[in-house]
Amino acid sequence: MNDKTVLQQIEEGYKDVGHKDSHYISAKEGRIIARANSRIVSRLEKNKKRKADESEYVTEMRDPNNIVEFDDLHTYFFTDSGVVKSVDGVSFEIPQGSVVGVVGESGCGKSVTSLSLMQLVQAPQGQIVAGSIRFRTEDFLYGEDGKPIPLYEYVRDEDGNPMLDEQGNPTVLTRPVLDKKGNPKRDKNGDPIVEKVQATDADGFPAFRRVSKTYDVAKMPASQMRKIRGKEIAMIFQEPMTSLNPVFTVGNQMDEVVLLHVPGATRESAKARSIEMLRLVGIAEGELVYKKYPHELSGGMRQRVMIAMALSCNPRLIIADEPTTALDVTIQAQILELLKSVREKINGSIMLITHDLGVIAGMADYVVVMYAGRIVEKGTVEDIFDRPLHPYTVGLQKSKPVVNQKTDWLYSIPGQVPNPIDMPDYCYFKDRCQSCVAACNGEYPPLVKVSDTHYVACYLANGAKESDK
Repeated sequence: MNDKTVLQQIEEGYKDVGHKDSHYISAKEGRIIARANSRIVSRLEKNKKRKADESEYVTEMRDPNNIVEFDDLHTYFFTDSGVVKSVDGVSFEIPQGSVVGVVGESGCGKSVTSLSLMQLVQAPQGQIVAGSIRFRTEDFLYGEDGKPIPLYEYVRDEDGNPMLDEQGNPTVLTRPVLDKKGNPKRDKNGDPIVEKVQATDADGFPAFRRVSKTYDVAKMPASQMRKIRGKEIAMIFQEPMTSLNPVFTVGNQMDEVVLLHVPGATRESAKARSIEMLRLVGIAEGELVYKKYPHELSGGMRQRVMIAMALSCNPRLIIADEPTTALDVTIQAQILELLKSVREKINGSIMLITHDLGVIAGMADYVVVMYAGRIVEKGTVEDIFDRPLHPYTVGLQKSKPVVNQKTDWLYSIPGQVPNPIDMPDYCYFKDRCQSCVAACNGEYPPLVKVSDTHYVACYLANGAKESDK
């Protein structure tokens, strides 16, 4: 499906619906919206369920040092009142081994951006309509039978080098196949039956051949996305109280992740891995917690279980969506320290979504500031906190209480976010901005490169002056 065609279809389908001049929708406009929604959503849903060849969604990264690249992402919600452009042209990168913080007011599109990466946007109303999400990963190499190709152990000499056969190939290590009583099985000729010994990875699971690939998540069919969701990309959801299933034990839910994504995993190896992960996140009595139900645990313990579950398959990217929202201050500090240590151990990347600028300052390497579905500023943590340029970023920092500073009234950014169904053609922050210039009356400002790492979408940073008011 052509992205431009979808966007054009959206513009044409709702051109006869005008919200700016009235506060209600007529019956005629409601029918227009319903028909357009049905036509566009049906097309997008059919595209997600298609059986596609891998060549349709395999791509290449622009920068091999990145693990994720969002490129002009558009994620819309098709409602009875019109199209809500929750994410409207977002572009940023997540480098390997780094923490990228995404900040902004509630409803600015932070969580929808992360859910788009996981293909978990609430369908059929929520749809990725345009753009690309490139994700670099290592997939299993499959044979002609459609199964992953295993790696085998080799017979080695005293120096640890593989021994070669007559053809010069490494000799695969074998072992006898045993029956239920532990006796070697034999063939019709009475010779013992042997099997190749499969190698294991660092976690003790069967090892398979892998190949590096880059997928465009926005174009992947839903059936293929299930292979990397939870395995290569893991998410720590916003509310631990409701993210765990109350009718299954903690161990049952953690084992399911391993059994689903690790070929050759057994219930015994999955249990051992789950208990190991519980200990990794600081739960001392992992065996006891493994057998408990979520309601038997505190909020902090449940959040740790969620983190342990996310780490079970050594993901390349962890999405932490407000991981400390429902926790008290002491537990918040512990969870953040845990995330820091986990990143170092697995050498993975973290996409950290939060309202708390203090958390971003202490955790992130790069910061993305979103407002009304678009990026208004992005850069390193030093760029954003030491040299903020967008008035919205400055307002967010002024809204944060400061220790040892007395104030009668905590600052808040004046005004309201524009109606997400009828966004203006000019800068979305203009009606709330106290630093407007003449250029702000024009079209939406482009993202301007201020330095090698710092970008801002504001005419003040594009040569406009206060004297132009």
